[in-house]
Amino acid sequence: MDNPFFKYAGKKNFLVGDLSTLGGSFQPESLPHRESQIELMANTLSSVIRGTRPSNILLYGKTGSGKTSVATHVTKMLREATDDGVKVYYVNCQIYDSPYSIMVSLVNMLAPNQENEIPPLGWPQDRIYLELVRRINRMGKYVILILDEIDKLIKKNGGDSLYVLLKLLDDSAGSRTSIIGITNDTSFMDGLDARVRSRLNQESVLFPPYNASELRDILVYRLADIVKQGSVEEAAINLCAAIGAQEHGDARKAIDLMRISIEMAIRADNPAVTEDEVVKARGKFEMDVMREAVTTLPLQSKVLLLSAVITQELDNSQMVTGEIYENYKSICNELGFMPLSTRRISDILSELEDFGLLTAKTKSMGRYGRTRWIRVIGDYKSIKSHLLEDDHLSTFSGGGLMRQTRISSASDEKDEWGYMKATDIGDKLSDLANSTLAND
Repeated sequence: MDNPFFKYAGKKNFLVGDLSTLGGSFQPESLPHRESQIELMANTLSSVIRGTRPSNILLYGKTGSGKTSVATHVTKMLREATDDGVKVYYVNCQIYDSPYSIMVSLVNMLAPNQENEIPPLGWPQDRIYLELVRRINRMGKYVILILDEIDKLIKKNGGDSLYVLLKLLDDSAGSRTSIIGITNDTSFMDGLDARVRSRLNQESVLFPPYNASELRDILVYRLADIVKQGSVEEAAINLCAAIGAQEHGDARKAIDLMRISIEMAIRADNPAVTEDEVVKARGKFEMDVMREAVTTLPLQSKVLLLSAVITQELDNSQMVTGEIYENYKSICNELGFMPLSTRRISDILSELEDFGLLTAKTKSMGRYGRTRWIRVIGDYKSIKSHLLEDDHLSTFSGGGLMRQTRISSASDEKDEWGYMKATDIGDKLSDLANSTLAND
């Protein structure tokens, strides 16, 4: 077989710049339609120019509304205006999701060399805290700490986690440290107690979603140095902008969609990007992973999954293997398939669990043995519609299926035995033990 990559060698077509600049990590020099937010942040941070510590800032807005880009852009300009008299440190709280991990990250950022970093076995938190304060004070500069996804830190660790970092701001008085918090959750402050709010003492900046016209301007600006003029049709730009506007004004979505459209046009050796490429790119960008996972299953796996979906549809609670198998046999009889053995069905259930379509918990029933409680993951109605797209299953009518009369399987109920009287439990356990495949 010939090397398939040779046919793509040298293909640039209408590109005059680096297409990677349409990636999510690229920081543009200008941010259209965020001038007011930039000005508000500059007003707050201008305290540094006057020699005083600036207020903390919270940036609110939906995904793709430019919060992180604006924070990076403004702090870059602040460093330029102060001849690097400001140090900016960025921490993503989705990754560093505890005060300990954030402080370790900061200490290592401030380390002059690798020997001064915290060792792999770590230090106690109080020692890390004191070392961080010492290093910040010794640096003698203003410090801006950008905490992206700050709400994740609060949700996982509570308000005390933010209190520790705010206390750090007061203790590191020699460098006058401030926080810029970035969040999608406009209500995350509601979960903070009074002492944390008092220390935070923030100024807030709201980032409204982009509309289609604004997204179009952003796309035109970002494309200017990447493609030849006129090589991306106006209709294609307008369609990308409209799709981004439908996604809550997500600029990242619109830019990524344009990048994929350009890639597809280059691969096809087309002279320009049209609406057709955008439509194809959107299909690739928004491929329904669940649908792909379901529709590509082997036929018997589809039948078994359909049985699980129908069984859960009859009673939206966890199921036992015996119920699924009985309904599986009914479906096979209706559609003319040969049912598999109980052992093979157990294996397929495990495969569906590994595939992320089912969840199963094995529970002990005492002297009646062990059984698996099973539940379909996700929207089982959508899964059912995907399954019925198969021509072999499309004629399924659903007759003759049922749920057994048994103990409630909902693990999150107050009484795992379904609020039954104690005198009834023995009888129900006997029924369950006698049902087909009750014991795996």
